Amino acid sequence: MIPALRPLPDDVTEAAWQEARRRLALILPDIPPIGLATALRGDLGALYRQVAARELRALPAEADLSPPDLPMPADARFWPGLLARLLYDWPHRCLPDIAGLDHCPPPLLEPVTRALLDTGLPLDEDEAETARREAWFADLVRWIETRVIHDPGHPEARGLLRAFLETSNFLAHFRGRTDLETLARRGKLLALTAGPAGPLLKPRRPGRMRLGFLVLDTEDRTETRALLPFLAGLDRTRAESFLILLHGIRSDAARSNASMAEHTLDLSGIPEPERADYIRGFDLDILVFANNLLGRAGTYPRLACQRLARRQVATIASPASTGLPGIDRFLTSTDAESGDIAGRYTETPLLMEGLPVCFAEPALPVGRPPEADLIDRQVASLRRAVAGSTTLLLAAAHAAKLTPALRDCWLTILERAPGTVLMLLPGNPGWSVPVEGRAVLRWMRDAAAARGLDARRIAVAGPFQSRAALAHLARRVDLFLDSFPYAGCASLIDPLRAGTPVMALDGAAQKEKQGASLLQSLGLDGLVAGDPVAYADIAVALAHDCGAREAWRSRILSRIETAPFLDPADFGRRAAACWEMLFREIMEEEAQADPLAAEALRGDAQSDVFGAGWHAVEASTWRWSVGGDAAQMALPVPFAGPAVLELELRHLPPGTRGGLRLVIGGKLVPHLLFPSPDPAGAALLRVMIPEALLAGGLADIALYAPPHMAPGDPRPLGVALSRFALHPAAGTIRIDAATPLLATGWEIVDGLFRLPSRRTGTIFLRQPLAGRHLLVLDGVQAEAPPRLIAGEQQIDLRDSIAYLPPCDRIALSADAGLALEAFTLSPVVL
Repeated sequence: MIPALRPLPDDVTEAAWQEARRRLALILPDIPPIGLATALRGDLGALYRQVAARELRALPAEADLSPPDLPMPADARFWPGLLARLLYDWPHRCLPDIAGLDHCPPPLLEPVTRALLDTGLPLDEDEAETARREAWFADLVRWIETRVIHDPGHPEARGLLRAFLETSNFLAHFRGRTDLETLARRGKLLALTAGPAGPLLKPRRPGRMRLGFLVLDTEDRTETRALLPFLAGLDRTRAESFLILLHGIRSDAARSNASMAEHTLDLSGIPEPERADYIRGFDLDILVFANNLLGRAGTYPRLACQRLARRQVATIASPASTGLPGIDRFLTSTDAESGDIAGRYTETPLLMEGLPVCFAEPALPVGRPPEADLIDRQVASLRRAVAGSTTLLLAAAHAAKLTPALRDCWLTILERAPGTVLMLLPGNPGWSVPVEGRAVLRWMRDAAAARGLDARRIAVAGPFQSRAALAHLARRVDLFLDSFPYAGCASLIDPLRAGTPVMALDGAAQKEKQGASLLQSLGLDGLVAGDPVAYADIAVALAHDCGAREAWRSRILSRIETAPFLDPADFGRRAAACWEMLFREIMEEEAQADPLAAEALRGDAQSDVFGAGWHAVEASTWRWSVGGDAAQMALPVPFAGPAVLELELRHLPPGTRGGLRLVIGGKLVPHLLFPSPDPAGAALLRVMIPEALLAGGLADIALYAPPHMAPGDPRPLGVALSRFALHPAAGTIRIDAATPLLATGWEIVDGLFRLPSRRTGTIFLRQPLAGRHLLVLDGVQAEAPPRLIAGEQQIDLRDSIAYLPPCDRIALSADAGLALEAFTLSPVVL
């Protein structure tokens, strides 16, 4: 008979939660696996999950309850007992050998895996245990992957995937090294839960860059304050911004924050299976995942496994590489990390100028916040722990960043500076991960007592509900201690705005270096240590020297107002340069995907189409024709109808332009020379080839160039060719004064397009241009070069020609006015 246990209201006392845990631990081992599997799907399971979420295992067990002895994993009775033990201890201690899961009864496999994955925030006793825990977690992910990949459709595999999707929070496992292999396994598993990656996106619609930001919400918390600078510096003439919210808008503050985007999309009412298609419908060029993709499970990282936009980007809201297959780029910078940056990511690093992080911080609170009295009492009580004057140290690192090495360093500072006291803030309003503050305090105090230190010199602040409380606390401490190897970032803002000296340890990866990077951006290098010993030395020296602390305080306050990580407009402009770079990549890909280009024949200097009259290939990238001779090429024509030949010339010797001749199919044909679309090239030779000259599906070409000699080279040289293309001639457009069109700003006088000075003339094309096009302005009359805008980009105009991206309109302006006869547009493959 299974006892009837029901879920508890959330507001019951701690004693009630402890009693519920004790009762569960007593009854679970006696329930047969098949009966327990059924019970866990009902009220008993709901209570178990409630108790597990309270983080009670971080606190010592009651003296009268010793964990039951467990049989071997091959005995079915082991598994109910394991679930009981997991309420009191960490998974890596309860099931040290992951291979034991092979013996788990199938009905209990999913709930047991959930309990093992839902690790909470373990506080390791020493570095050896840290290594065991990290290796254990990697083994667990590997075991799950092996079982799932073997037969993804099996009910057990589907249960393991559900457990992994809903409970695999990786935050606690990134205090030290980043395990790319385990992260890649995580990405593979989440991709399986996400289903197909999605259809390939269609060619983009013309218009501005469409830039999206996918977030959980815009409530006032750390990740939102890091999101807003991305929106602050956007040029709306260049980018159309979309803010996509999974949880909708629930407060006035969230509504105000969301208003910074041009469009706000609320997904809270969209069924989860339909969300990916809904996002794809907005035809986004770039989608930025601005929340932490490692610190949570569920829908958010699963969406990041799918193709929702042409480029998908993670930011340093995630402390390390995400391992997710849908993320193409990781936004970082050489100011934020050093060494082998690419080697740390499964994504391609997207390097921006300066720091890749900024916070839109509210003004410092005026007056005393509601929790000021509580803070003052806690500070006063801690200062009384030592006689005489005290130096108050504050460490606001979240519990997920605490390691034995960090604890030992802080205790060394207390040991060497007897007048110091340490206040911890392991959980605050900026974090969404629950923390049991008493467990952190016990972990620290036990280690302090073992070193002979007075444990009363360590306290835990809070809990606080108001973010204004953090600023009030920061103004009352003497020195702030950053964490390592997982450094702080947002947690340094309040101390720095208060002028409090901040100690940080430098590193290579961004999660190790981010605290040091903030200080270095302010020129506070003297507060950055190169190793833990130096970190303790600097902290001890400052703890003993009030004058030095005040000097640092004055220096910090004089510089914090111009801090780059507190300048949203500047950050937004720097980030926008990265979006522009990605957008150019997209436009180039679109040009290559042009239907005309798909039928084209392309080649380079190493192709096998070259016949007589050519010298050997130079530097693997171009070849010279033999000056004065017929340089022959034989190009197969993979399409019907007239064609366009494009030859990219790498070098064009003086005097060659007028002497170039082109014979195709035995007939001399006229050609045009344009500036090359490639900055490394010298010219683009283009010629229209009638279908009659393409006998038998072959273009028989002879290029003649007058000979010249180069210093030290005895060969007769003509022109150097690097690339060629042959494509259908369809698609050329000529717009003259007699052409019916939709336009604004122009005057048509005497058969010419005329544009008065300081006015913009726009022509709207009947069909958007697909792929890159050559624009020729025929008969231009202008005192100064006109300015050209196409696809909402400013385009270089040289000798009255330009190369246009896909667009649906062309706009020209000139300070002194201009006139021209016609616009000619033709597709370009090279």
